[in-house]
Amino acid sequence: MNKIIFLIILVCTSYLNAQDYISADKARWEPYYRDSPITAKVSDWYMPFKTTDRTNIKSISVISTFGSARNSFRKGHYHTGLDLMPRNYKEPVNVYSIADGVVVSVHLGDPHQTVVVKHLSEEGEIIYSVYKHITEIKVKNGDRLTEDSQIARVLTKAEGKKFGGSYDHLHLEIRKKFDDFGCASWLTMTKEELNMRFIDPLKFLKEKTVK
Repeated sequence: MNKIIFLIILVCTSYLNAQDYISADKARWEPYYRDSPITAKVSDWYMPFKTTDRTNIKSISVISTFGSARNSFRKGHYHTGLDLMPRNYKEPVNVYSIADGVVVSVHLGDPHQTVVVKHLSEEGEIIYSVYKHITEIKVKNGDRLTEDSQIARVLTKAEGKKFGGSYDHLHLEIRKKFDDFGCASWLTMTKEELNMRFIDPLKFLKEKTVK
């Protein structure tokens, strides 16, 4: 019984600590956020690259999966997105919105520049797509996007090395919430936090792009 109580306390403490990290940091990122109304529902979703068939999940290569452990910045946080690139790509690689939406946040600097796009699903739910490790950003808050709107381009291998890491890929997030204004991307310390704010992008794209 004492062992069970200890485990419950450990889990609860871990959850509270994760909440504290996000709560303590999110005010820094709120100034970069500007909400915009959205009424048009998304019926079609696409891969974030101009591949031959943007509805084909086989047109992308997965570099790192959703929910894996990370030791950068806050050691032990969960990977909140999917690291991906088009198959057989040549640099530079441009990034496009995965659906109709509106830009609500542009934050961070190289090599972590981030654009957040708000979407309205066919079911009437707000969903956010997040694009990270990008440069030469083409959009700003309030811009209305379609799947043909270029957001930015992915950092090249040479640029990634200049910043001291492996940043030559797109980090794509699918979010249920953006109440943290971005910092949960590197401060999500529990599975509860991960599942509360994020959706596995690979699973999402597989489900949404099937015709």
